[in-house]
Amino acid sequence: MLFITTVSNAQYKVNKTKYDYKMYQPQIGDPYNPGVAGLTSFLIPGLGQMIAGEGGRGAAFLGGYAGCMVLLFVGSGMSAADIEEGGDGTTGLGLVTVGALGALAVDIWAIVDAVRVSKVNNMAFQDKNKTSLKVMPSVITSDYIGKNKVITGLSLQVTF
Repeated sequence: MLFITTVSNAQYKVNKTKYDYKMYQPQIGDPYNPGVAGLTSFLIPGLGQMIAGEGGRGAAFLGGYAGCMVLLFVGSGMSAADIEEGGDGTTGLGLVTVGALGALAVDIWAIVDAVRVSKVNNMAFQDKNKTSLKVMPSVITSDYIGKNKVITGLSLQVTF
């Protein structure tokens, strides 16, 4: 499992140096949908990256979000305990603030990153599976010892 995650992370690291996500043009047959990746990362940070084929990257975002949520809950528990002891409840306020702002930042970053990852990986997929078929008219004129001859036809170019 770790090997698969490492390989897929290496793909994005390489792909992002070759492709600019701003130049992405959706095509039929793209394996990753940027909209779905962004939406799923909004619901569960990191899930969009996992859907886009970057499991390790998605796990990192999910872990960061979970860590921020732990800070938030620990801070709120400290504040509740402070209130029970007759305090003003500001004991864990710093942890609550850091946890909430951190969770929000990680969630927004995960959404943006998931869309970029899916676009870049789609562009790499498009290049890897590029097949084109071109049919062009062909007209050849030749001069055979005073006689003009016109040859018409079609030329076919296939790129794999």
